[in-house]
Amino acid sequence: MPILDIHVLLQSWLDHGWLRDPQAVGLSTFEAQELVAHGYYPVSDVDQLCLYEDERLFRRAGRPVHALFKAFLQRGQLVANGLGLGDQVHLAGFLRAARQPLPAFRVLLEQGGRSGALLFENGLVLQFAANLRGKPRHYYLTLVEGHVADAQLPDRDSDIDLRAASARHVQAIYDSRDRAELPRLARRGNAALRELAHLLS
Repeated sequence: MPILDIHVLLQSWLDHGWLRDPQAVGLSTFEAQELVAHGYYPVSDVDQLCLYEDERLFRRAGRPVHALFKAFLQRGQLVANGLGLGDQVHLAGFLRAARQPLPAFRVLLEQGGRSGALLFENGLVLQFAANLRGKPRHYYLTLVEGHVADAQLPDRDSDIDLRAASARHVQAIYDSRDRAELPRLARRGNAALRELAHLLS
């Protein structure tokens, strides 16, 4: 299987709100048996919301990008999938490369602007953080998660939500920001925030 460019893969999440093509990550389906057969390890009770994850290799401009692919199944049905990326993919680079216009989204930021998320109307979350060493110069995509539009959502009476970048989670930890106020925040903020504000203006 050819190694995909990570930007091509991420565009799939933007287009559909989730990764619809299992072949993009070397699978024929997102069923539990297929995931286990390819080395994915189930985390939590497989009869409830269960996370299956394994590392996959992609590329970007000739560089390897190691990402943790995550599939969330509930009672055997795929309800969400995503990627854990660490600090390998610039948020600004991906947004520049993405097909325009972007789907409708909200900007969420922590106080100080070192991390945040883009929350799309279809439930897709792009979570990002500034570089950890030195002054914050760029935001890196850290987590990408989208839920299957017609899937049954996890039981709301459960306290367990394994989706670290789910809409519910990011809204609890970040403040929603009006895109129009980003330039003002960026004037007092770090270089990564200024870069994002310029891109979204």
